[in-house]
Order: sequence, then structure tokens, then C-alpha cells
Amino acid sequence: MAEIKSREQNPVPGIDHSEIHIPDENNLGTGTFITVLEPDAMARISPIISTIVNEPVFKLLVNILLAENEVTVLIGKADKSPPLSRAVFKLPDIPDLKKKFRFDATFSNWKITALQMDGEPLKTVRLE
Repeated sequence: MAEIKSREQNPVPGIDHSEIHIPDENNLGTGTFITVLEPDAMARISPIISTIVNEPVFKLLVNILLAENEVTVLIGKADKSPPLSRAVFKLPDIPDLKKKFRFDATFSNWKITALQMDGEPLKTVRLE
């Protein structure tokens, strides 16, 4: 029962780093995926898409769409099958788009369970 932790620095423009934490390598469907944006990224880039893929067993995507005030999170297998879970969360009003933001997507048993922005839970709009 080994833990999986991995961090990627500057994976794509707008993302400072992303991290995956899975407490049990035998249960890839439970853990947390963290995305930290670069300062000013929300003002410059839309959408911002953060992903982690381990073919064919795991994929997770966080799509931050400021124009719609929403964040969509998907989780599933990376074998061309549809996502196992999809959740849409409402972004709060953001008065200062120039700061760094951190998004923590949590998942359990292949279901998206929550999304936090800078430690504050975001309201679920849709959960599938």
C-alpha cells in the first residue's frame, strides 16, 4: 500500500505547478489533484486546463473557465472510454485576477467529491 505523490513544475502556460496525491497505489480512484496557477494567469488565459494522465489507467482534467465562472473536473481511465465522473463548480467573484490561485480537486472511488479554491470549498453546480 504505497502512496503516490508526483509534482510537475510549469506543465503548461499559466500553471505554476500541479501535484497528484494518491494515498494507496492499489486505489487510483481516490486522492487529490492540486493545480497552482501562475500570478495573472486567470486574467491572461481562458480556459486554463490542468491534466494528469497515466495511460491506460488514469486521467484527471481540471478546466477553469473564467468567462463562464465555472470549473469542470473529470476523472476516468485513459483508455479512450468516457469519464467515470464529471463535476462542475461555480467560481466565486474574483476581485484580484493578478494573484496566484490554488485549486484542490478531491476524488473518491472514481467520483469527484469536491473542489477548493485557495482552501475554500466551491459550490457544486452539476455532478455526474
